Amino acid sequence: MKQIIPEVKQIRKKRGYTKSFSGVSLSAGVPFGKEAEEILHLKLWNYEELECGHDTIRIILRNLEDARKLPDVCMELHEMEGSIPEESAELFSRQGYLLDITEDEVRVFTDTQEGFAYALSTVKQLLEGGEQFYLPQICAADWPSIEYRSLSVTFAWYAGYGRFGFDMQLWGLKEWKQFLDICSDYKMNQLNMCLYGYWPFRMEGYPEAELRGLKMKLWNPESENWVEVEYMHPNLAEEFLPQLIEYGHKLGIRFYAYIGLNSYSGGYSNAHKEKRMKMQKDSHFINDFDSLCLSDEGTVQYLKKSMRSIVSQGFDGIDFEESEEAFWYCNCERCRETFWKGCSTPEETLHAANTWLLQILYEELKAAKPDITIGIRAWRQPPLVRPEELIAKMKASIPDDVVLFWAPGQYVEESEFEKWIHAFGRERIRARDTEAIGFAAGLGRLIRPLKCNGLRCEEEPITQYIDEDIRQHKGSVRMHAAGINGYLFEWYGFFMAFFAHAYYGWGGEKETEAFYRYALETVFGDLADDIYFVMTNMFTIHESQLNIFELEFPFAKNKVEKRDIPRIQEAVRLYPDLMQKLDHIIEELRSDKRHYEFALHFKKWKISVMRSRIIYDMALESLKFEEAESEEEKQDCLRRMYLDNEREFEIIRENYFDVNPVLETGTASCMIPYHELKRCILNRLYPDKKQERPVYLGVESLGWMWF
Repeated sequence: MKQIIPEVKQIRKKRGYTKSFSGVSLSAGVPFGKEAEEILHLKLWNYEELECGHDTIRIILRNLEDARKLPDVCMELHEMEGSIPEESAELFSRQGYLLDITEDEVRVFTDTQEGFAYALSTVKQLLEGGEQFYLPQICAADWPSIEYRSLSVTFAWYAGYGRFGFDMQLWGLKEWKQFLDICSDYKMNQLNMCLYGYWPFRMEGYPEAELRGLKMKLWNPESENWVEVEYMHPNLAEEFLPQLIEYGHKLGIRFYAYIGLNSYSGGYSNAHKEKRMKMQKDSHFINDFDSLCLSDEGTVQYLKKSMRSIVSQGFDGIDFEESEEAFWYCNCERCRETFWKGCSTPEETLHAANTWLLQILYEELKAAKPDITIGIRAWRQPPLVRPEELIAKMKASIPDDVVLFWAPGQYVEESEFEKWIHAFGRERIRARDTEAIGFAAGLGRLIRPLKCNGLRCEEEPITQYIDEDIRQHKGSVRMHAAGINGYLFEWYGFFMAFFAHAYYGWGGEKETEAFYRYALETVFGDLADDIYFVMTNMFTIHESQLNIFELEFPFAKNKVEKRDIPRIQEAVRLYPDLMQKLDHIIEELRSDKRHYEFALHFKKWKISVMRSRIIYDMALESLKFEEAESEEEKQDCLRRMYLDNEREFEIIRENYFDVNPVLETGTASCMIPYHELKRCILNRLYPDKKQERPVYLGVESLGWMWF
C-alpha cells in the first residue's frame, strides 16, 4: 500500500484490491448534494480522466450517524471510531472521516464537506494503476491533530517597498487555484495572504495606495537591454481575489489578510512621506517600517478605510503584525504628549500606541463583518522569557476574542510556550515562531531551507530552519494548540516546508530526517534518492558573506574563511552530479501528469546551484584578495570578482522578474545582492569615483539593521 502525506491516524489493510476502474460515480446522502459533486470535481483536478471513464467505481457519501446504523458497515470502522481519544472527538466531528474501501465501493462517512474533501485526498494518494485504476481495500479513521493548519503566503510582500512582484505575487487566478488544489490534497485549511506594501486591490479614495503604475526595469533578452515598464499587480489588472476566496471555501480553506498593524500599509506612506513617524534629529536609524504617525487624524481614517476595503474582498480574518523594531518611536509633539505619556522606553510607547490602534481597527472590522476573526503577531521583542505577571498584562491589553499568530518557539525552552498556553488559552494560539521560509525567502532566491545548505549555519545566531519549525509544530500538537502556521514566502523550491507543515499539523511523529525521506518517497517515488541527494548537498554561500561585502546582513552573518575552503572545493566537485540529477528530475516531472506542477521547483533549485557555482569562485577569490601582498594582485582579484558577479547576474536576470533596486521609500533596497556587491568592488577598484549610497538587502532585513 502506498505511503500518504499526512499519514492517516488509523488505517488497516484488508485483503486484495478493488476491481479495476477508469471512472468514478458519486452517491451522496443527506445533507450532501450538489456541493459534494462539486468537491469531487475539484479534487479530480489532476485526475480529470476519472470523471469521464466508463468502468466506474462508486463513491458513497453518508454522514457519521449512518456509519453507526448501517448493518453492513465494517466492524473495524466501529472499533476505530470507538477508540478515538476524547480530546480529539470534536476535531473528528468537524474535519474527520471514516473510510471503507471494498471491492466495488469507496464508502466515506463524515458530517462535513471538509471531511469529504480530506477523505478524497487520501483516496487520491492511494490510487494505483494508469489507464485502469485500482485501490487497496482498507478501512480507516482519520482526523487532524490541529484545527487550523495555515500557511502564510505572499500576495504582496513588501510590494513597492523592497520588491514589486515575484513568485506567488505574479500569479493570476489559474495559478492560485492550482495552489489551493495542492493545499487541499495535503489537507491544509488556511492561507494568510501577506498584504505588506502597496494594496493589491482597489482602494476607493486612495488610488496612490494601490499597486499599480510603479515603474521598474525588466531585462529584455531579445535585444539584451533594460526596458522600463509600469507594473500592476495581477489582481488589479483583472480582479480575481473574491473569486479565489470563494473557490477555496468550497475546499474548506479559510483566508486571512496578513497585514501590518501600522507598517507597510498600502502605498500611502510612500506617496505621503510627511505622514510617517518623525525621527529625532541626527538619528542613525535607517528604517521605521514606514509606519504612519498615529497623531495624524487623516492617517487613522486611511487605516480604517483600508480595513473596510480588505473586508470587502471576502476574507475570513485578519492577522495584524506589530513591527519588531522598538528602538525609537515617533518624536512629533502630539505623540510626545499622548503615546509617550507614562512610558519610559520607545518599546513601551510602541505597545501603547499599537494597543490604542488595535482597538480602533478592531471596532472598525467588527462593524464591517461581525463574525470576522482578528489575530495579532506581537510581543516578539526581548525579553524572550517573560514573567507570568507580564504575560497577564499582555493578555489584558487586547480584546478577549483576539487570537495569537505568534507564540514563543525559537531560543527558549518549551516551558515558555506552555506559559502562553495557560495564560491565553490553547484555543487562542494559532501559530508560533515557525518562520523558516520567511527567513529563507530573504536570501535573494538562493536555496537555504536546511542547516546543511548554508555556510556553517550551526554557528549562526538565527536558527530559522525547517527542523526548527517541525520541533515547534510537535510542541503545538502536544499542547493541543488551536493552530499552527508555516511561512511560505516563496513557493518554488521550498516544497519540503509545505510538506512539513501539512504532515506535523495532522499529527505526524517521524523524526526530521526520516520525515524528509518519507515525504520524498511518498510524493516523488523513484526520484526520491536523487532529490534527497541534491537537497542535502546544495551548498549556499550568500553574496553578503564575502568579506568585501560591507553591509551587515543579519540572516547570514558568517563570513567566508580559510577553514571553509575544503567544503567549497567539495561543492565544486559535486556540481556536475547535482546538475545531472536536476536535469533528470525536471525531465521526469515534466512528463508526469500527476506531479508536473513540481517541475518548476527543481528549475529554481537548478538556478540556485548554477549561481552558487559562480559564488564559490568569488568566495575563493575573496580569500586570495585578503592575502594578496601587492596592490596589483588585489586589483586582479577585484576584477575577477567583478566579472564573476556579472556572470551570476546574467543568470539572475534571465530567470527572474524582479531583480533591480526599489527606490520608492527613499532608501534603495533589493533582495538581490548583485547591486551592493558591485558597488563594494567598484569602490575599491576606483576609490576616486566612490559611490556612497548603499543598496540595502531588502526591507525584510532593514528592520534588523539598527544603526
